[in-house]
Amino acid sequence: MKMIPDRIKKEILSYGADNIVAIIGEYVPLRKSSRSYTACCPFHKEKTPSFTVDPGRQTWRCFGACSEGGDVAKFLMKIDGISFPAALEILARKGGISIPNDGYKEESERRNMLNVLRRAQQFYHNSLLQNQNGAIAYVGSRMTDAMVRQFGIGFAPLGGKTLVEYLDKERFPLDVAEKAGLIKKEDAGGYRDIFRGRVMFPIRDKTGYIIAFAGRTISATKSRYKYINSPETPLFRKSATLFGLDGAIEAMKLKGEVYVVEGYIDLMQMWAAGINNVVATCGTAFTREHAAILKHYVRRLNLMFDGDDAGRKAHQKAILLAVKEEMKATVFIFPDGQDPDSFYKNGGKTENLVTMSGFDFLKQSGIEMNATMQNLHRLERLENGVAYMARSIPAVARLLAKRGNLGELFSQEFLPGIEEIIIHHGGAR
Repeated sequence: MKMIPDRIKKEILSYGADNIVAIIGEYVPLRKSSRSYTACCPFHKEKTPSFTVDPGRQTWRCFGACSEGGDVAKFLMKIDGISFPAALEILARKGGISIPNDGYKEESERRNMLNVLRRAQQFYHNSLLQNQNGAIAYVGSRMTDAMVRQFGIGFAPLGGKTLVEYLDKERFPLDVAEKAGLIKKEDAGGYRDIFRGRVMFPIRDKTGYIIAFAGRTISATKSRYKYINSPETPLFRKSATLFGLDGAIEAMKLKGEVYVVEGYIDLMQMWAAGINNVVATCGTAFTREHAAILKHYVRRLNLMFDGDDAGRKAHQKAILLAVKEEMKATVFIFPDGQDPDSFYKNGGKTENLVTMSGFDFLKQSGIEMNATMQNLHRLERLENGVAYMARSIPAVARLLAKRGNLGELFSQEFLPGIEEIIIHHGGAR
C-alpha cells in the first residue's frame, strides 16, 4: 500500500466529503428529504428508511438497529470490507487525485517551492519600498498603504535577472524557482526573470500560502499584456484558483454569500470598503471549478463583472454554472463606465447598486431556460414573495419561523397554499 502524504490525504477526504451524496448513491438508492437524503440502511434489514446522508455535515448515519455512522471513507470501509488506505485509494480514483509513488519526495518539493515563492514575495515587496523604477507613484495612485500591507503588494524591477541574482545569492536552487513559475531558462543558457517592471500581486491558496503571482505593467507605453500570471505549476492552476479566497472564507461562512469580481484591485477596493466576503478570478473566466470551490462555503454568488458585452457574457456563463452547482446567483449592475474599483474608491455603497436575480438576468438577455430552470425561477420568486410578506404579515413570519428555513417551506403540499397567500396579498415582489 502506498504511503499517502498528509496533504494528499486531506485533499482526498475533502473530495469525498464534498461528494458524499454521489458516492454513497452509487451503493444505496438515496431519496431527497428536506436537507438530507434517506434510504433503507444497507447494513441491516429494514422496511422503514433509517439511513441518512447529510451533505451539509458531510456525514452519514443509521438511526435504526445498527446505529453506525461516519464519513464517506468509513462508509466505503464498511460496505466493501476494506482498510482505510484502500478506501482513500478508491476516493482518489473517483476524484482524479494522484497519489505519488514517492510521497515524501513530492511533499519536499512542494515545501521548497512554497519557500522560494515566499522569499520572492519579500524581494518584490522590498523592491517596491525602495521605489524601484518609480513604482511607488503608480501604486500610490491605485492603493492605500493599508491595502499594500494587507495583500503584500510588491514590484518586480526591470533588468531581467534581478530575481535570479537575488535567489542565487541566497542559495536557493534555481531549478526549484523555475518549477515554481518565477524564472525560466534562456535559449543561450542560464535563467531570466518571468516578471519585469510590474506591480506584483501574490496569489495564495485557501490556507494562505503563496502559490503564484500576477504582475501588472506600469509602463506608459502600451504593453502587449496589461496583466500576466505565473505559468501553471504543480501548485497553481488559474481555472481552479480564486484570488483572496484565504481571507474571505470566514466572512463567506458567516454571511452565506460571496461577491465575485474580475480584478485584483476590484477586490482590494471592496476589502478597503469593509466587504471581506469577496473573491476574484485570476485573469480567466469564472469556471465550474470556481463554482464548486465556493459551494463549500456559500449557496449564493453575487456577480460583479463589467457592464460591457464581455461582462454580460461572463454573467450569463457564471449564472448557468451556478445553476449546475445548485447555487443561487444575483447580478450587481454598476453605473456606466464604473467597476468595483472606481465605484468603491469613490465611496459607493453596495445597497445603491441595481441588482437582478440570475434567472431574471438570463430572461432579460434572451437566454432560453429549460423546464428545470423555469421551475427554479418560479421557486425563487415564491421565496422572495414569502420573505417580503414575512416582514409585514405576522402569520407568515410565524410560519417561516416554525418551519426553520425557506427551503423547507416549498414542499409539494405547501406550494399551492403559499402561492394563494402571495396572490391574495398582491403577488411576489
